[in-house]
Amino acid sequence: MDIYQKGGDSLVGRYHYWRLHPFSLDEHPAKLSAVETYQRLLTVDGFPEPFLNGDEREARRWRRERFRGILHEDMRDISNMQHLQSLDLMVEALRDRVSNLIVLSNLAKDLEVSPNTIKQWLQLIQRLYLAFAIYPYSKKITRSIQKPAKIYFYDNADVNSNQGARLENLVATHLLKRLQFIEDYYGYDCELRYIRDKEGREVDFVTVIDNKIDELIEVKLSDTTVSPHLKYYQKKLQPRRAVQIVGELERSFDEGEIRVINPMEYFAKGPWGEVTN
Repeated sequence: MDIYQKGGDSLVGRYHYWRLHPFSLDEHPAKLSAVETYQRLLTVDGFPEPFLNGDEREARRWRRERFRGILHEDMRDISNMQHLQSLDLMVEALRDRVSNLIVLSNLAKDLEVSPNTIKQWLQLIQRLYLAFAIYPYSKKITRSIQKPAKIYFYDNADVNSNQGARLENLVATHLLKRLQFIEDYYGYDCELRYIRDKEGREVDFVTVIDNKIDELIEVKLSDTTVSPHLKYYQKKLQPRRAVQIVGELERSFDEGEIRVINPMEYFAKGPWGEVTN
């Protein structure tokens, strides 16, 4: 369908475009509890075969075969790229940088290639649905595109970083799934961003629906103290909702207008969230 969209003939009215994602906390087999689902998403991820199997050893084998197929076989089908080994190194570098800002010049220096080459490679791995980029929120889109992106993987288990980064990656994939469902079903324009100012005040995620900020989301592994940056932007931007998702939180609570909540409860409403038609 991606190719058909770029064809010369109009397909308007002939099909509806839906984007499919792996299993998630709001969409999983009924036989699995929310806690079991959460643990599997962090260890073997939500792609059907490893998720349903639940075996970490088999999941690692499956992941290696998937990487080999995408980076070596599929890549040849969409590009004439010759330096596949260098691309492997870039993907490995990105797996260690999840949740961090990706400065192209720094990554290019580490891999001894040009920043433009890194930019092209990033576009390729996004076209192959290996990873996706989010950019800072800005009223001027051109300004946000010029700033560093953050890269997340569709497979949470691809993340080499600490558990905090893996949790943030899980939240990113769930938010993307929710926003793309809202686009495909309700027809709204949606964006997933992060926000950061010159003083370094940053919030992990901003969801934007029809050019309006809908939610501010900060992610913590165990810290239940509400982020001062989240408080600052909540007052400044007045979103519909501001939440701090804490992975190891047992009981949710409110502090002012900010909800502190665990990921299982936050995503229990389903991919459509609270949007109404």
